Amino acid sequence: MEVQKANKRGRPSAAEQRQRRDAILDVAVGLFAESGFTGTTIESIAAGAGVAKRTVYTYFEDKEGMFHAAIERLHCYRENLADAADLEEVATRIVFAVHSDQAVALHRLVVAEALRFPQIAETFYGVGPGETITFLAEWFSKNGYDGGTRLRAELFFSLLLGEPHRRRLLGLAPAPTQKQARTHALTVLAELPWAA
Repeated sequence: MEVQKANKRGRPSAAEQRQRRDAILDVAVGLFAESGFTGTTIESIAAGAGVAKRTVYTYFEDKEGMFHAAIERLHCYRENLADAADLEEVATRIVFAVHSDQAVALHRLVVAEALRFPQIAETFYGVGPGETITFLAEWFSKNGYDGGTRLRAELFFSLLLGEPHRRRLLGLAPAPTQKQARTHALTVLAELPWAA
């Protein structure tokens, strides 16, 4: 009788590691939104993701590191926009990202926890809106928009949020589709003579 060797798994591939990391982040964001920053534990995240606690610590130092990673992931669209020559595309991607369910859940969490955990508010602003505003100011200058100042970038970003984002935060509207995000971006651009 021939004995079959057990199929041993080696180390997960880079793609599998990314998938596992994203799955853990998805669970973390859901739990942050449901239970708040304090009420979410590494144990509950591990259980929700179906992994061991040590696996969570392999990817993230602590809850704050996980929160930071979740914010970075939401804004990864900036990496693919650096050389975009079309402000409509830049604006559409920003709207789609910051109005998404995960972005809104994290925004609500920060508003609720900012006084008790000012460091997560700093992380949220620095990694999210702050870096997006810096990106926009640099993009404007690089692409020849007159007066591509930080103030102009702040105003532009604020318009991309606008009342639709307030309605999202209040749970009065669903996340936009790509088409709806582009419509909102075009509405903002139509109001800005310098963007034409």
